Amino acid sequence: MSAIAEDTIVGEAGAVRDAVRRAPTGMALWLALPLSWLLGVAAQLSEPVLRAPPVYQGSLSIALGLCGALLLWQRLRGAPAWRRWLWCPVVVLLAWGSTGWRAQERATQVWPAGWDEVLVRVRVVGLPQALSGGAWRFDAQLLQAPTPPAGTRLPERIRLYADPQAGMATVAAGQVWAVSVGLHEPDGLSNPGGFDATRGVFEQGIRASGSVRHRLSPPVKVSEPHWWEPGGIDRFRQAVREAIQQRVGEGRAAGVLVGLSVGDQSAIDRADWDIFRRTGVAHAVSISGTHIAMMGWLVAFAVRRTWPRWQGGVHALPAPTAARVLAVAVSALYALVAGWGVPAQRTVLMMAVMAVLHGGGRRWPWPLIWVSAAACITVFDPWALWQPGFWLSFVAVAILMSSGREEGGVPTSETPTWRARGQEAAREMMRTQWRVTLALAPLALVCFQEVSLVGMLANLVAIPVFTLGITPLALLGVLCAPLWDVGAALVQLTSAVLAHMAAWPWAVWQEPALPGWAQAVAVGAGWLWVQPVPWRWRLLVLPCLLLVGCLPQGWQIVPPPPTGQFSVMAVDIGQGTAVLLRTARHSLLFDTGARLPSGVDMGERVLVPLLRTLGVRELDALMISHEDGDHVGGALSVLAALPVHALHSTLDDAHEVRQWQRPRRRGPVPHTPCVAGQHWLWDGVRFEVLHPTVADVERRDRLAPNALSCVLRVSTTMGASRSVLLTGDIEAEQERALLMRWPQRGPGGDASSAAATSLRSTVLIAPHHGSKTSSTSAFLEAVQPEQTIVQAGRRNRYGHPAPTVLARYQGLSLPVIASPACGAWLWHSDERPNPAAQAQPSASAPPSRVLGQCWRGLSPRYWDLSEPPALTAGP
Repeated sequence: MSAIAEDTIVGEAGAVRDAVRRAPTGMALWLALPLSWLLGVAAQLSEPVLRAPPVYQGSLSIALGLCGALLLWQRLRGAPAWRRWLWCPVVVLLAWGSTGWRAQERATQVWPAGWDEVLVRVRVVGLPQALSGGAWRFDAQLLQAPTPPAGTRLPERIRLYADPQAGMATVAAGQVWAVSVGLHEPDGLSNPGGFDATRGVFEQGIRASGSVRHRLSPPVKVSEPHWWEPGGIDRFRQAVREAIQQRVGEGRAAGVLVGLSVGDQSAIDRADWDIFRRTGVAHAVSISGTHIAMMGWLVAFAVRRTWPRWQGGVHALPAPTAARVLAVAVSALYALVAGWGVPAQRTVLMMAVMAVLHGGGRRWPWPLIWVSAAACITVFDPWALWQPGFWLSFVAVAILMSSGREEGGVPTSETPTWRARGQEAAREMMRTQWRVTLALAPLALVCFQEVSLVGMLANLVAIPVFTLGITPLALLGVLCAPLWDVGAALVQLTSAVLAHMAAWPWAVWQEPALPGWAQAVAVGAGWLWVQPVPWRWRLLVLPCLLLVGCLPQGWQIVPPPPTGQFSVMAVDIGQGTAVLLRTARHSLLFDTGARLPSGVDMGERVLVPLLRTLGVRELDALMISHEDGDHVGGALSVLAALPVHALHSTLDDAHEVRQWQRPRRRGPVPHTPCVAGQHWLWDGVRFEVLHPTVADVERRDRLAPNALSCVLRVSTTMGASRSVLLTGDIEAEQERALLMRWPQRGPGGDASSAAATSLRSTVLIAPHHGSKTSSTSAFLEAVQPEQTIVQAGRRNRYGHPAPTVLARYQGLSLPVIASPACGAWLWHSDERPNPAAQAQPSASAPPSRVLGQCWRGLSPRYWDLSEPPALTAGP
């Protein structure tokens, strides 16, 4: 490692102690200032809604005025020493106001709702993504558009999807296109766990997304970029990516080489990402601080060896100074080519600070360098503070810098041999890897609800191979393409070893999401555990670490229900269905959402992270209502991610879900066809299948898939009856059949009243996403739900829920809410209706929600634009 990287990572512990002894107050103040900035940024990012623009503008003006006043006061003699601490609240106000002002600037950029298809001129920016079949997804700068309505500010940056029929054969950064587009505000789902997509696009300044329309007006390329025009680095990245993909025949190895050379992580196969995640080596296959530091070390080493031979250069700049300057410059260029991620920014900033300090003959303690780099990143990108990669990167570096280099051995005046140096390097690598693995384990559980138990062993293999072998080959292949072949072979060999380790049953330890205070305690305990302190002090924090694995169920963010009760979570899954049902000790997942055209399915994107967040480690049953893609699309990802003990469905024997083989077990998941009359009891809760009948199953070849939808009713058996009815995609005919088997209870009650209660339910998952072919008046009158949930995609092409259906619910005074407005909907069967919500202002305006909780309301963020919940209004 170069002198810059060496001083950045280790050897700073002594400087901290010396600086604190010399000037404790001054050092504390310099540490407090960047921490104050981070506090102000975090406070603004935590706001559920943005305040009025004058609030942020006024606070920013006040903060700047106070800065000027403090500067003038500091020049006066006799001013008290404590005046310097007044900078801290001023910096907090400055960070809060500037971040809020920038957020307002982005939030005011909107795409007019009435613009369905308009002709615009755009310039491609960033690295376009080539999708399967010739489709493209790319970001673009809006250059020309029709005049917007008064008071509307159009987005400066948009995201477009062009299907293969659009005719855009090649898309490159800097190109100018004239295209017809259909745009809308960026979509986002709201569920516990998973990636916050809306925050990501807000951070990138993307304020509208949509597709390229080509039926009336095909896209026209207006101009190709010149080499000096913006986007040159992205064009170089794209050229390297295409060269690797053409050279390397093995697609999965090519993706890893592309990721390590130009930072395009989307090129890495998702199956490989799962392997890297389970083995804890994902950092090694993405451009991290290690790769940037390695580039700096190579440049510094080469310059130190060659610079003294250039007489003119030595007279102009000493070799050590030249090595530092060129190392920082080349590392910064590599970071730009690699996508300029947070770890790369952090490394370049810290290397630049160390280079300046060494050039001036000074040394700063590591905490000041560390927190200053974090503050500098949030100056340019405040929303990076909410990225898991931000915390993982900075916490890992803080661990290395704070622990320092452990001293040991017997001092000797003899020059160590190469063998002794190698042994010492190996021991140091083991110690460093152990410290980082142990300290980052709580943070990984906080961010991803899982940590790799084979991570230390896997990193001992992966870090040397990727850092010293695959990454240099990926970079040098730009100059000598055959080196990519060697790198691809090395990737395949390493991936095979890691895949074997990832298949071990105990490779990953998972825990449910922790409450905020437990997250802070666990991360702090992990950091203290690896510090060079006596073992008795480490034992004091051991209970805090055990808290992560022994968290009581009642402290989870969504605890399981007590015995005799159940909980329902209607997942925000887009256009599709997915409902999680939990009892005290059992879990059932009803449907798994859709599979997107890009190849990503909602099981992988939404359900698996959600189940991990909730602490659901296995499913006692998976029920697939029918074979439509928006119900079965995510099933394979769910089956691959966690054990499933039973499968209920109307799928035929040849379906891929039925044929899926369980790992480490012989044969597929045990399957039971859905047939009316099936029932079972879990923890005092009754599960009963109401549809289809045996006759329906026997004539399945003559029925549409919707007609075979499994209908499941879940109800309590103790105390007041509370129930939920899940209907799949049944339509009017199937609703009539259910009414014939369970007729509506008469007003006075009769002999059939007991049977009639089997259809009446507290909660109804609307049939067929609120389609106009379902939710007949007779069916709704029989069910009489206190709350109805419509699972449908925002702006879906089917028009779900249909206005006529919403009017029907409104006419019966039945509360209904849809997932785009609510996000994930959570309800516990022991919950009672909200009296305030039931107090209706008029019969024509029933409340949209009287039961349950909306996740958008529990976890609001100002960048998460939700659809207005006006679903009870008439058509």
